[in-house]
Amino acid sequence: MLLCLFNKFSRPPPPLSAPPSARHPSHSVPYVLVDSSGKLPDLSPAHFVDDHILASTRASLPHNSLLDVRHATALSLLAKVARRPAKHNKLSSSEFRLHVPADCRVLLWTSPHSLAAHSAMQDVGISLSWQRRIFETLLLTHVTETRESYGAGLLRFAQFCNREMIGESARMPADRFLLTAFVADAIGSCSGKSIRNWLSGLRLWHLFNDAPWHGDEGWLPALKKSADRSGIAFKRPPRGPITREHLRAFRTSLDLGSEFGAAAWSVALSAFWGCRHLGELLIRSASKFSTLHDMCRSTHISRSRVDADLCPVAAWDNHERVNHTPPPDTPLFAFRSSLGWKPLTKDIFLRVSSTVFKSGQLDLVFGHSYRIGGSLELLSAGVAPEVVMKIGGWSSLCFLIYWRRLEQILPLAITRAWDARIRDFATAHGHPVNINSVSFDC
Repeated sequence: MLLCLFNKFSRPPPPLSAPPSARHPSHSVPYVLVDSSGKLPDLSPAHFVDDHILASTRASLPHNSLLDVRHATALSLLAKVARRPAKHNKLSSSEFRLHVPADCRVLLWTSPHSLAAHSAMQDVGISLSWQRRIFETLLLTHVTETRESYGAGLLRFAQFCNREMIGESARMPADRFLLTAFVADAIGSCSGKSIRNWLSGLRLWHLFNDAPWHGDEGWLPALKKSADRSGIAFKRPPRGPITREHLRAFRTSLDLGSEFGAAAWSVALSAFWGCRHLGELLIRSASKFSTLHDMCRSTHISRSRVDADLCPVAAWDNHERVNHTPPPDTPLFAFRSSLGWKPLTKDIFLRVSSTVFKSGQLDLVFGHSYRIGGSLELLSAGVAPEVVMKIGGWSSLCFLIYWRRLEQILPLAITRAWDARIRDFATAHGHPVNINSVSFDC
């Protein structure tokens, strides 16, 4: 059996072809910033593909070997170019922290501990190809948006360590005292949620590098609570719900016979009745669309109708009729334009709808407002919270933080609960359920 395991890990996995963008320096590179001269950095993936990026033997230098694996893994990500950092996001250059997009930092930012973990895998016979496959699988644990959000934590931590002259070896595994100082430094400058998100990013970074995590030890749990209290001033106000009034005002402003109007109206009702925020239905930009993660027009959608004027099925049927025969890999809510198929992005949708709501003097709403408004509508209609939880895709009753207008929901829920008990009592004792049917004649 041990021999079988050895043979399995000594044999490289099936080759994964690199995309064309990584095969020649003149093509765009998935994650490296190209400077104004157009010259690629020496550590760009294009320089590794033709050398030993998938070699099963050790490279000449351990750090180069580690970078080979990480860069090869990054080729599986959606191609993009790192943005030039804003003034407050600048970071001094380092061989451990390449200038890459935020969602790639957890993979491509390394440390001396990363080298030790890499060498340990090679010492037990894990080839570079198998290491690549391991990291590709780890990337699947979080979507791009989450890794992008977590990248902020790595940036803030690196800035803090540089400012305090913390050595590279001390940054991973990060000691609980170092993490405590990092959190204490951030308290009062942002919300507690932001600080917790930064720590989550650091925890994932440690996971990618097989480093122990000490972020829940010592004073850290107490400091997280302190961060929540001190960060109240930075919290955004609760999102208001989308209402039927909002939807009808939006419908009046749209030409449902137009390509854009049909797509926008279908999005609004799908988000509302499905208790979804817009980020789950609309793509952020055409360049970030992926058939692996985003819904396409070829996606099968089940059907059931509700009220006529606010029926999401009727809106979808209209969208299919107006924006007919699209390519199968077209975004779900793309619409025809004079230049071809154009994806309806979240930014475009919110700009159009916000203008309508502002002119109608309605409450300002955001992407999450559709999720909140849909759950409020269903709860007000008597749908059980557990059912609303499943419709909205929540894994627990944590969605109760989205409840608005409790003064409307709670009396209805209490009344329905007592009505049910009265009916059960009447049925059990042979009494009429309808009070008007009770006879008081002796």
